[in-house]
Amino acid sequence: MLMTFLDDYEPRPGKLVELRVPDEVIARARHAPVHPVPPSPVQENHLLRRLANIAAGRPQAPWVGLAFEVQGAADTEALAAALKKWVLRHDTVLTWFSAERSADGGEAAGTSLVRHMVDASDVDIRPVTIGTYDSTDALRDHLRAQFQGSTDPLRWPPFTAGVVLRESSSTVYFAIDHAHSDAYSVVLVFHELRTLYQAEVDGIEASLPAAGSYIEAGAEERERAAAIQADAPEVQSWITFLLSGPMPSFPLDLGVPPGESRPSRAFELDLLTGAEADAFAKACREHGAGFSAGVMAALGFLHRELGGRAEYRGLSVVHTRNDSRWHTAQGWFITLVPVTFPLMEEGRQLTRAELLDVAGTAFRSACKLARVSPLRVAELAGIPLQGDDSSVLPIVSYIDGRPVPGSRDWDAAECNGLADSSPSDEVLMWVNRRWDRTYVKVTYPDTPEAAANVPHFFGRFREVLREIAEAGM
Repeated sequence: MLMTFLDDYEPRPGKLVELRVPDEVIARARHAPVHPVPPSPVQENHLLRRLANIAAGRPQAPWVGLAFEVQGAADTEALAAALKKWVLRHDTVLTWFSAERSADGGEAAGTSLVRHMVDASDVDIRPVTIGTYDSTDALRDHLRAQFQGSTDPLRWPPFTAGVVLRESSSTVYFAIDHAHSDAYSVVLVFHELRTLYQAEVDGIEASLPAAGSYIEAGAEERERAAAIQADAPEVQSWITFLLSGPMPSFPLDLGVPPGESRPSRAFELDLLTGAEADAFAKACREHGAGFSAGVMAALGFLHRELGGRAEYRGLSVVHTRNDSRWHTAQGWFITLVPVTFPLMEEGRQLTRAELLDVAGTAFRSACKLARVSPLRVAELAGIPLQGDDSSVLPIVSYIDGRPVPGSRDWDAAECNGLADSSPSDEVLMWVNRRWDRTYVKVTYPDTPEAAANVPHFFGRFREVLREIAEAGM
């Protein structure tokens, strides 16, 4: 699966059919009863940021999505039935949230978020023909408007889908608000929806494992967050990281004044072939590091070489699907952990082999913090992780897509993970390992300085990864 920003996506024209929830079902959903489980901590943060950005008139891109091909002109009735069964598999998708402002209006006033749940028996999805699009640009514009206008977590449904019909092949597309799905979760939609669709076409029951409940997972996350106290070792580790140095940042000039942001640009760069990725992973293992830690060791090397830094400080994305109940669940099963390790020792630059050693140790230590919400840490410590609600943290993400169900079919199905970009003052990177190659997707502020420095940095990043793979260290 390719990670593709909507501006760069080129849908092939054809006859557009949306898969819509009927208006009468949407009307009933507005009166869906309150569900006793509140939003998960990360859902709550997402919703509050969304409300703040709406109130301030700031742009935001809160949805995640995908598109893939099926052979021939798709059976739209079967596709609608498949999407309905997919929705019923995932309880979080049956919910929406309402927001109420405290009545006192004083400094202590806050926003209360309440979950509502739609009755499964009310769910219905029907194909609705929109018309034929002859232009890629016009079709993309329609998808952008549909994704932005139909993925609101403050009403139901928080998802939207459709298909572009052609005689030779059809493009199925889907988007959902980030409150109910993360980037890995939306990748799972490809295999599930394709399997459900083919079963509908064949007139059989689909064979899929049971999906876990993100509502249940969120309730457990809230319990853990409430139980942890400021003196917990995990909280102290986070606080030490936050107080021991500046927040993680790109080591070269991005041309964005402090407190400001710019529209984002994106580019993609192949890093390693399949064989080179295997060699890189082997080199990492020999130094007690996994692939993620190896990526950060290479980043640390460049933070020192290009940025003159003596310490690597980063925020790494890690999964929280540690329980088998959540392996196929939709939801937000990722968190951030802080990773820091030295690049110098007594005035001496650490070698690449030594960097792999210290990065592996640092990443293993950081992963022990995965069950501690950084939002709870910030609350206990009174230390904000971000500035205003438009700011974006400079994350480093690594996903090995090979174990994902259906990954062998991504290329043949032209599967694209879709996202939109938000204004930023930092660099975000996603390293994605596939069967044939490993590539990086990067977003950065649209400035002349960033346009020069970011590609230069990641060109050198590719060289370092390949050098490690070739030399075995």
